[in-house]
Amino acid sequence: MIKLVCGAVLVLLVAHATSWAELERVTGTLIVNVSNLQSDEGDLRFVMFDSKKHFLKNPVRAEIVQISGDQASWVVADLPYGTYAVLVHHDVNGSGKMERNWYGKPKEPTGVSNDAPSKFGPPKFKHAKFEFEEPSLTMEIVVR
Repeated sequence: MIKLVCGAVLVLLVAHATSWAELERVTGTLIVNVSNLQSDEGDLRFVMFDSKKHFLKNPVRAEIVQISGDQASWVVADLPYGTYAVLVHHDVNGSGKMERNWYGKPKEPTGVSNDAPSKFGPPKFKHAKFEFEEPSLTMEIVVR
């Protein structure tokens, strides 16, 4: 009898674990539209972070997108549901890095999800983060 009960409990645990695993694999498409670009020179660089611990250090996604006119879009397909923050950098001169002035402020236009403030230093993850929990989400980022 004990073996039968233990076997039934094991079957339930495995079935439950499988459903949780399936929930964790749910993905969708994120579309990030960027506006207020001053020119179509250079590239638009996107980086995405999934936690405060990795913010500004270890992106989960990164891509360079060509600019068309004064706007551009980044489409991230098969993105697992979760918490993310997106930063955008308009690399106007195509140097591959963010140009900064003598006290560290970016010389080139940048933008952040949620229009997170960055008064003294970079924005904080808690202000830039957003929940991605939909099959499709479109967000707007304005560069400054």
